[in-house]
Amino acid sequence: MRPRDNDWAQAKRLCRLSAEDVRMAKALGLNPRKLIKNIPGPKQRWKAPVRDWVRELYRKRHGGPAGEPTAVASRDAAGPQVEELEEDAIDGGDWPLNEPSWDEEVLEEETEEQDRQLLRRQKDFRTAADYASAAFARLPFVERVVLFGSVAQRLGREVPRFRRFRRARVALWHECRDVDLAVWVSDTSQLESLRKTLGRAVNALFAETEIGVAHHQVDVFVMEPGTDRYLGRLCHFATCPKGKPECRVPRCGASPFLRQHDDFVFDPQALDPARSVVLFERPGDSGVAASDRSRGDIPF
Repeated sequence: MRPRDNDWAQAKRLCRLSAEDVRMAKALGLNPRKLIKNIPGPKQRWKAPVRDWVRELYRKRHGGPAGEPTAVASRDAAGPQVEELEEDAIDGGDWPLNEPSWDEEVLEEETEEQDRQLLRRQKDFRTAADYASAAFARLPFVERVVLFGSVAQRLGREVPRFRRFRRARVALWHECRDVDLAVWVSDTSQLESLRKTLGRAVNALFAETEIGVAHHQVDVFVMEPGTDRYLGRLCHFATCPKGKPECRVPRCGASPFLRQHDDFVFDPQALDPARSVVLFERPGDSGVAASDRSRGDIPF
């Protein structure tokens, strides 16, 4: 048996593929080793099984195998996995050189689906911002929380990083990479409490809504009340200092869990009211959640 055949045999066994699944994967030009790497882990509930993703992609591109209905993974399960595999699962050695990657009809369908995923990603990140803001509001040293960046604005269209769409020069909605929150704190010695509160908020988000947002995807910019001066970013490490290379940046950790970045300058224009949304502000001794009245500022 050739090494390539061994790879496919292993992929068939580990991914629980049928002979027909393997045939479809080969027709799509997929790499067996990459398929194995994309087997969903115990905590990756959002990922569809590899066999379902292969069948769905084949159905979109070829209309489904003759004489056999194609299993279709749900949109929520297949979405992020499509994005991950599009980048690195294609094996150029198996793709026929005289066959186009897609036709116009399939490309339009895939573009619409990718657009829906990107808009849903922005909406999920906005929900994560609301969860974090509501949790921060319970901390007496937090005075204000503002959402800014792409999650706070109407998305524009651009040619994305995904190889298939980039090659065809097809514009999609902007991809939101993380949640940017500016948080005004009156006591920087309490940042460890702020970090733990953020972690609990992200965990509650998943438990209550099944929206998966990693802790490091919520970027907290620490601001000084009164002056609106940027102080640094909330560190996601469990200890400070952690002993990582990034901890060696000058002034990093001068206040525990207040991270600094080399050559980074915060742009105050990012907090312009036209480009940001106030989620929480504490007038006097009582806090006011602003997320409900400002939600309409972001079109979903």
